[in-house]
Amino acid sequence: MSRSRSELTTFVMPHMQNVRGDLFGGDLLALVDQAAAVAAIRHAGGIAVTASIERMDFREPIHLGELVTCTAAVDFVGNSSMDITVEVHAEQVSTGTRRHTHTAHVVFVALDDKGKPRRVPRLVAETDEERERYRRAEEQRKLRRPK
Repeated sequence: MSRSRSELTTFVMPHMQNVRGDLFGGDLLALVDQAAAVAAIRHAGGIAVTASIERMDFREPIHLGELVTCTAAVDFVGNSSMDITVEVHAEQVSTGTRRHTHTAHVVFVALDDKGKPRRVPRLVAETDEERERYRRAEEQRKLRRPK
């Protein structure tokens, strides 16, 4: 699981502001999607695309001038799909103060050269934390399947 982890960090710049002067939600979703894409492509060993953003919890605003870091990890895999959690942290650069501001759950699908879903490698959980993430993601996947 740890080999596919990815991290993306950027400053919140003026062109990324919403009407309140904080990071615009659409820009945050783009950052989350990019971080998740890197984790998915690493795990799949090739092309992978967003199938859905299952959930995005907006906990706190991220302010202009702060660093925003998106850390993505593959939690569970099916045949061609990968469940990925992205945790978002904001950092006040001058003080080093970091806070967890958002969590997203994203599903990616690996594609072959013809754009068809292709099988991805099994996921190996090596630590207790990884096994717990896998278990939780497996439960969530069962809940969202149509009955």
